[in-house]
Amino acid sequence: MTPNEKRLALKMGRAIAVRRQQRQLTQAELAEAIGVEQETISRFERGATLPPLGRLSDIADALSCPLDELLRTGSPRFEDRAQGIARILEKLTEPDRRLIGDIVEQLCARLLKNKV
Repeated sequence: MTPNEKRLALKMGRAIAVRRQQRQLTQAELAEAIGVEQETISRFERGATLPPLGRLSDIADALSCPLDELLRTGSPRFEDRAQGIARILEKLTEPDRRLIGDIVEQLCARLLKNKV
């Protein structure tokens, strides 16, 4: 595995683990749902191996989450991170989204000012 693949595997594994725990499933239950051994889920969650795309799709279905959520979580790309943040903000009320937007704008302005 290349260093980039390893980072992706670790982040994706963490995303799978978090989502599985949110659904209150054990590794064994997830494994049974997608037809693999519990150790396979463990290897995915530890980042020891990257799940093949078809298996990742099975995992997303079993966890009732969009496939791209698991893919984007592990991505270092700005666009993917922005999409993840947008999903979080969608859950907030409009006033709370405006508040977060104002805070982010102020923080970015301050960081940019300190760089000069």
